[in-house]
Amino acid sequence: MSRKWSIIAASILTVSMVAGCSGNNGNNPPANNVETNNGADNEAPPAELSMMVQSHAAWPLQEDWLVYELLEDYANVELEVSGYQGNWWEAIPLIIASGDMPDLMWMSGPDIIHENGGNGALVDLLEHMDKMPNLQAFIDDHPEETNSLLSHDGKLYMHPAHGAFGDWDGLWLHREDIFKKHNIATPATYDELYDVLVQLKELYPDSYPLYIADWGAMNQIALSFGTNNSYYYNEEAGEWRFGPSEESYREALQFLADAYQAKLIPQEFGNLDNNKRNELVTTDKTFILFGYINNIDTYNNLAREANPDFKMAQFTPPGGAGHEGIHGEKFIFQQGLTVTTTSKNKDAAFAFIDSLFTEEAREMLSWGKEGVTYEKVDGKNQYLPEITDTAVRSIEYGLRTAGVSAWFDNEANVSLFNEETKASYDEASKHIGPAPEVAVFSKEEREAISIKREAIDKYTSENVSKFIIGQRPLTEWDAYVEGLHNLGMNDVLQVFEEAYARSE
Repeated sequence: MSRKWSIIAASILTVSMVAGCSGNNGNNPPANNVETNNGADNEAPPAELSMMVQSHAAWPLQEDWLVYELLEDYANVELEVSGYQGNWWEAIPLIIASGDMPDLMWMSGPDIIHENGGNGALVDLLEHMDKMPNLQAFIDDHPEETNSLLSHDGKLYMHPAHGAFGDWDGLWLHREDIFKKHNIATPATYDELYDVLVQLKELYPDSYPLYIADWGAMNQIALSFGTNNSYYYNEEAGEWRFGPSEESYREALQFLADAYQAKLIPQEFGNLDNNKRNELVTTDKTFILFGYINNIDTYNNLAREANPDFKMAQFTPPGGAGHEGIHGEKFIFQQGLTVTTTSKNKDAAFAFIDSLFTEEAREMLSWGKEGVTYEKVDGKNQYLPEITDTAVRSIEYGLRTAGVSAWFDNEANVSLFNEETKASYDEASKHIGPAPEVAVFSKEEREAISIKREAIDKYTSENVSKFIIGQRPLTEWDAYVEGLHNLGMNDVLQVFEEAYARSE
């Protein structure tokens, strides 16, 4: 993808040449370490840096995590790490408004960094690339990840990232053992899928063969109908569209409405939780669902004690409205560190970020410490038995947690899969669509369409849910679309077009 990259190409050309002259392709030593003329190491005193990151509920922040110990030694820093308490979406603006910001702040997604960067709270990293040759080399090799973070005026407030969750993060799953037991072929279309669900319902009358929790399922289903569950750039038409207004989206909704009426999906639509889902999946009450690659092991382990034949595996997604079925779109990981404008240690903060983008750091932040968390077997890294899964890796050692996952080796994730999961992973990778195009708004553009977008989103979610459960008949689709127009859908799309055109 080349969009927006041309905006900053000229500004980084000189720095790129400097980085290229180093000849080590992103393997410069951490800049907080210095060397004397005679080649002997003369390590400077550690730089003190405060860093605030997300404290995830599943792996609460631990200041003594191995990952911080390794980083402090490698980058020659002393880290004072704290975690956002509660809802970090709410915590970040409050911390910025207080003016008492740390040197480094973890953030996620372009909207929050563009807003706070534009307000003057964050440093534009592109203005300091002469201090970050390793990051520069990474940017040169990963333009797609970088493009997705650039502001409307070509500024980069957060470093790009890659690898922590691979190139995709979700897939359709099915009970392979049930399909084989009843000689059920994988459906190629949603019409065929409906027939398969009916067959499963006949075989298991008290089941809901397809697990659909709420209207959010359209985030996945719409893609296989050639549309989207929100605003998206339609490559064939060369224009931005709002998926929930399109005829192909209506066809996808018709499938769900029919499935709901026939009790092929749970009737507690909108009132389901993970515990209910797990119960349905492990007791022959649900056979197809959208989940994550690690769910395969989880479900198989949960169910096999009672049912040794139980096997959850990748489910090749069917297509709709003449389109190819896909699990989802390529995932661009958008989490990282920002440098605050109030920091008194900006150069040290730049050097620390730069240290995350060497090959040594990539291995260290993905695998941990040799002899403690991993070993080398026949030249390849292999976790020690103590690292049984990704949760242990994060909870006990801090690996793949917020702020330390800039450049991650996805092989570290794959290595924790068993052979069944690896087979599903390899097959699912064949059915992933390209990353979506992005439109980056200026502050004025965001403000101009904010109220209209909120109203459209609320109206859409309410009506799509009603269509699915039959509270509103799909014969009223045209009236629903007219309502979108009345709320200003075309005005919003026009701003998308203008913002996108600016990046070409």
